Amino acid sequence: MIKEERQRLIIEKLNRDQKINLVELSQLLHVSYDSIRRDVIELEDKGLLKKVHGGAVANSYLSFKTTQGFGIDNQEVLHLTRKAQKLFENHQTILMDGGTTNFHIAEQFPKNLELTVITNSLPLAIVLNEHPKIETILLGGTYHKRYQITLGNQAMRQLEHLRVDLYLMGFNGLDPNVGVTLRNYEESVLKQKMAKSAKKVAICAITEKIHTIETYKVCDLHEIDFLVTSLKPSDPSLNDFRNKGIEII
Repeated sequence: MIKEERQRLIIEKLNRDQKINLVELSQLLHVSYDSIRRDVIELEDKGLLKKVHGGAVANSYLSFKTTQGFGIDNQEVLHLTRKAQKLFENHQTILMDGGTTNFHIAEQFPKNLELTVITNSLPLAIVLNEHPKIETILLGGTYHKRYQITLGNQAMRQLEHLRVDLYLMGFNGLDPNVGVTLRNYEESVLKQKMAKSAKKVAICAITEKIHTIETYKVCDLHEIDFLVTSLKPSDPSLNDFRNKGIEII
């Protein structure tokens, strides 16, 4: 089966079932898991779906709230977002960019937590409507419909006037030697600016993204202060990151 035919079948199944599982797809189409994963990444880059841990859903961050089997119902993501709450305390100013993990972390903020959250993600700003003690500041700029975030010179200029306590950086790849990487160039440049505006930088990583490398580099590991995963901090697979001086949570 050629790639184009596989991708057409993937979209048809997604439209029918509202979610897809990569393992099930590889078995159904009689191709390797890696082939299906590459297909899903290409379709995501075209704006036709959104890749999540183990599968894909419709291309809307807001759809994760009701998608069963993925998103916040996935046990790894749920465990990760709960651990990430250790990073926050009252009266902090937090910078959070777009991304499914950041979206779920924001959903799980305690109702009594008092924060100022600055974000370029429209879905994340909307979910914070449910938190009465959180002030939300939405960065301006050119609206990127595929990722539902703002980008460009206006957002970059606003960041020059900010000094936040903590930046939660979304990403696509994390490697102990290469560092943090993305699949979108313009977004990678914006994230570099965001990191420079923060006293501390944290990354919350599902295991699928650890030890992977994407096209555009954001920063080296020494620029990251905290790494939150669903694994135990003592897990041997995290040794290379621990040796770089990152605090593992």
